[in-house]
Amino acid sequence: MNDTAPRYPRQVKYIVFSEACERFSFYGMSTILVPYMERALGWSEADSSATYHYFVAASFFMTLLGGWLSDRVMGRYRTILYLSIGYVIGHATLAVADAAPDLRIDLLYLGMALIAVGAGGVKPNVSAFVGDQFGRAQRSLLDRVYSWFYFGINVGSASSQVATPWLLAGCGGLCVTTAVAVAFGVPGVLMALALLFFLVGRREYVRVPPVGRTGKAFLDMLRARMSGAEALRRRFGEEGEVAVRSVFKITLVFLPIVAFWALYFQYGSSWFDQAKRMNLDVFGWHMEPAQMEALNAILILVMVPFFAYVVYPRAERLGLRPTLLRRIVAGMFIAAPAFLFAAMIQRWIEAGQTPSIGWQVIQYVIISIAETLISVTALEFAYTQAPKSMKSTIMSLWFFTLAAGSWLTGVVTRNVHFETRSGYFIFWALFMLGGAILEAVVALFYKPVPFVAVTEAEAEPA
Repeated sequence: MNDTAPRYPRQVKYIVFSEACERFSFYGMSTILVPYMERALGWSEADSSATYHYFVAASFFMTLLGGWLSDRVMGRYRTILYLSIGYVIGHATLAVADAAPDLRIDLLYLGMALIAVGAGGVKPNVSAFVGDQFGRAQRSLLDRVYSWFYFGINVGSASSQVATPWLLAGCGGLCVTTAVAVAFGVPGVLMALALLFFLVGRREYVRVPPVGRTGKAFLDMLRARMSGAEALRRRFGEEGEVAVRSVFKITLVFLPIVAFWALYFQYGSSWFDQAKRMNLDVFGWHMEPAQMEALNAILILVMVPFFAYVVYPRAERLGLRPTLLRRIVAGMFIAAPAFLFAAMIQRWIEAGQTPSIGWQVIQYVIISIAETLISVTALEFAYTQAPKSMKSTIMSLWFFTLAAGSWLTGVVTRNVHFETRSGYFIFWALFMLGGAILEAVVALFYKPVPFVAVTEAEAEPA
């Protein structure tokens, strides 16, 4: 036995369990937003889809606030802790909204706003917080721990996307009159559990203090850079100049990925509306159309370890070197055919047919492969390429690409008219292809920087 082999930090398990519960809460409520708005509120498909995409965009846009609070004011641990409390209150608001018919739309927006702020505080910081627990000697474990971290996320999301549509449909006849309250309430309970799991490991965490105490926040550096390179070097030294340059280089890598997220989040809108028009009977069991969304998370549960332990090592042995950027570029090219298959199915529907829901499996498999290559990889890329003083800020910029993608889909859905839904899907496939080409060009010129771990001297006492 090799006693010098690096070991996983013991406290990481609490973060992974907490994140699995938090993702159950987020995806559990977001999965039933469109069916709730269409069925209970009587909104149109276009309005429901646009509202859903604006909510998702807001959730990820608020990661900028979460990153700023963490890096400048409270540190990652306290930001996650305090904003999680508001997160729980947001779920409770949605759970009670249907009990007040005159206020339910106002309460819907209030609940979504609180959840968006809470998710925005947790999302960028928990990813970086995992990385903070690893020292330089444990660098080799980061790749796999982020794969397992993403695995935990998808355990939470898969189980919620199966459960909450069933709850909203009346719990198989067990909660018909309280279906809305139960369907939105269960994710709230899981968010409370997420907060509890996170607190369990509080005495063991490595906590990086906010850089606001040292005056080295990114905005300070950016303002100095706008006064000239010499002003930046004079105030922050070589470290500041390198940090600003790194942020802009990473941002260029992130920008084309907006195209992927514009497609990806449509599993909860256009793909859901497509599923409603398909034959939902599977081996004698009638599915809820929203339950199909769970397939993505289930596939990720298989694909993440398969790629981490089989595909990437095999590619290395073959001399293909699947670097982080190569994985991302490959994933973006792979994503485009998912919407070509969606267009093919839609053509059948437009011709008056009712194809089996099984045909949607093809597009889910393709988008899940793309997600494995892009999203899991980008978590590691964002953390390892970010300057030490602004890892949460870089994570926030990454999640901002998710916000921009979902917002773009909402804008197109509400404001651009397509003659057919199949034409709508083809538009997004071509948009994705353009984004993939642009990402390939950016990756060609990007030079990775060495990973710098947090030292014990830089950590904040528990």
